[in-house]
Amino acid sequence: MRNICILIIVGMVLLVGCAPKTIETVQRPTTSITERSLSEQDGTARDRRGITEEELARAERERLLREQEGKVEALMKDINFEYDSYVIASSELPKINAVGSYLKQNGGIKIVAEGHCDERGTVEYNLALGQKRAEAVKAYLVKMGIDSNRIRTISFGAEVPVDPGHTEGAWAKNRRAHFKIDQKG
Repeated sequence: MRNICILIIVGMVLLVGCAPKTIETVQRPTTSITERSLSEQDGTARDRRGITEEELARAERERLLREQEGKVEALMKDINFEYDSYVIASSELPKINAVGSYLKQNGGIKIVAEGHCDERGTVEYNLALGQKRAEAVKAYLVKMGIDSNRIRTISFGAEVPVDPGHTEGAWAKNRRAHFKIDQKG
């Protein structure tokens, strides 16, 4: 008897929960020509969605900035390093040259050079090595003529791996200097 009562209660809950819902539509009141002309005279001209021209312009500027940052991020490729080294290999120089050229053409842009390491080594050692890698990249850009005040350096050691694997291939990817646009800058 108890099982039957439970079954009936569960069935009722399912029926009530699955009942069709009614959807009410609300029509917006139309704005009269007089109201529109008053708001335009008021300096707060809004489009149909209630957005001011200033808000639209700000949104467009933000969209263009995000688009530019995406292009810059694609340009700024990681600089890879050999194991236990902060010497920039000649094969990595074209990547740094591309960043330097971009910075010369865009004098208002500031960047962050991040130094990264693989997981081998102590935390202290990897932080120091990551800083040396970031500083080596910065020094090369400064030699190219980029103002040192436009390049901030930071070391993440092994704390932010690009590849979490525990193989030589993963470690090679993690030994790098990474560029980002300086948002503080």
